[in-house]
Order: sequence, then structure tokens, then C-alpha cells
Amino acid sequence: MAGANSTLLLTSSFTDEQHCTELLHPSDAAETNVLWVSYTKSPDQQLRRWREHTDERPAEMGIVSVEDSTRSVAAETGGSSGPGGPSLPETNAPVETVNSPNDLTGLGIRITEFLADWEENDNRTVVCFDSLTALLQYVELETAYEFLHIITGRMAKTDAFAHFHMDPEAHDEQTVEIVTSLMDAVVEVDANGDESIRSRKS
Repeated sequence: MAGANSTLLLTSSFTDEQHCTELLHPSDAAETNVLWVSYTKSPDQQLRRWREHTDERPAEMGIVSVEDSTRSVAAETGGSSGPGGPSLPETNAPVETVNSPNDLTGLGIRITEFLADWEENDNRTVVCFDSLTALLQYVELETAYEFLHIITGRMAKTDAFAHFHMDPEAHDEQTVEIVTSLMDAVVEVDANGDESIRSRKS
């Protein structure tokens, strides 16, 4: 999806694995910065998903982990939460933490820090946000909309390519359409794993 800095991945958690990883461009890992923003999976789970598709490490990698998974990582590594906190064993990938799932200010700061750090290198930056369905369990739609409007703007400004997971069966059509209006493209995956793509940029 050329020109799509923000993509909404509409799929259940049972059919999102392959499509998510493809959007992270593992075949170009050596020239790719990869950032995971995760409400639903631990840093270990995110990296295992990546390694199922390639053994190659991204040029740069980082994880912003929210709520319970962040505390478990800090405990396992002996690190602290927040900036300068733990890194993931074996990879030394920095793990930034957001201890409250409704702290969108803190979440935005963590994401922006990674984008700013990587802006000067020549690699493609890709972001996986997993997931908006989880985020919307903690904040109102209007609050989430304002956050996404800001963060997708920052990603576009740094020429980062992000996809956002959302389970369409967990939301009404109006909620899905409101979130869709913020995105450059939508990839919808049905129960059979077949995908359809819509783009605002033709």
C-alpha cells in the first residue's frame, strides 16, 4: 500500500498473525526500524511472532508495552519502568513502559521518542499498534480519536508506516467508521484469512 502511512487492520485475533507480520516488512529487516506498541501481547510474544517469519533482526527495534506485560518484563529483567527501563533479553531491544492503559499522554511520549530517535537514519520505520480494541476498553472513543489524530500525524511527519489492529466484531459500525476516517488505508481480513484493501490514496 504505497503512500499509506496509517493502515487499519480489521481482523480477529485468530487471523491477524500473518497479515500483521507482512505489514512489518520482515523481508527487508536489515533496512527496517520496527516498533511494537502492545496492549495485548508481551514483548516476548511480539518477538516470537517476528521470528516465525524471519531470523533476521531489524536494523532498530523497540517495544512500548502497556499494563501487565510491562511489569512482568521489568520483574524478569530487574529493570525499572519508564524511559531508560529494561531491555528484552537476547535482543537488547529497549522496552519502554506505560503502567496505566488509559495514560495516552505517556503512550504518545514513548512512541514519539522512538520515532525521533530513528528519524535520522535511512531505514524504513514500521509500527504495529496492538490493539485499538484493547485501547477502547480503557478510554472513550472521542479520547481515542484525538490521540490517534495526533499520533498518526506524527508518524506521517517522520514518514513512519503504522498499522493498527482492531477487531471489527467487538465494535459497532459507527466506531469502526470513525477510526477508519483517520487512516490512509484499511485491510479487512475475513474468517478464512482472505483480505480486502481499501485506500484513500489511489
